[in-house]
Amino acid sequence: MATTADVSRARAFRPEDAAVLGTGTRTPGWDLATERRIDDGEAMAKGVGWFSIALGLAEVVAPEKIAGELGMEDKKNLVRLYGFRELAKGVGILSNRKPAGWVWGRVAGDVLDLATLASGLRSDNPKRDNVLKAISAIVGVTVVDVAVARQLSEARNERVRHD
Repeated sequence: MATTADVSRARAFRPEDAAVLGTGTRTPGWDLATERRIDDGEAMAKGVGWFSIALGLAEVVAPEKIAGELGMEDKKNLVRLYGFRELAKGVGILSNRKPAGWVWGRVAGDVLDLATLASGLRSDNPKRDNVLKAISAIVGVTVVDVAVARQLSEARNERVRHD
């Protein structure tokens, strides 16, 4: 007998049918037991890829402005170089069917960015506050990059196990 909940919402999967249908599908896909999409990180990777391209363009086009805002005018050529790195990573992420390695490359780049920014924390830098804000932003981006890279790597490993 159907309850009110059963009538009001059609279900893609009924837990009582698990013995016949199985409890899930390979990742990426749908977890039929919970009726939720199993995210393999590819959607977030696309966002990270576009972010990388946007950041890279800014660093290539206006390295003097970025370095100046950080009180690190002597690093403008390095900022431009980092911009080309970001562009390469973004294109790699967006054009590769298995972008985990490219996203892990972004994580390595984030560590390099943090090390470079740390040099701007010297006591004679009048824009130290801006450097601290930039470090905070990079730490946040790094957390996202690591989460996406792990998710992509785990999804890839899961697919390899099931194939």
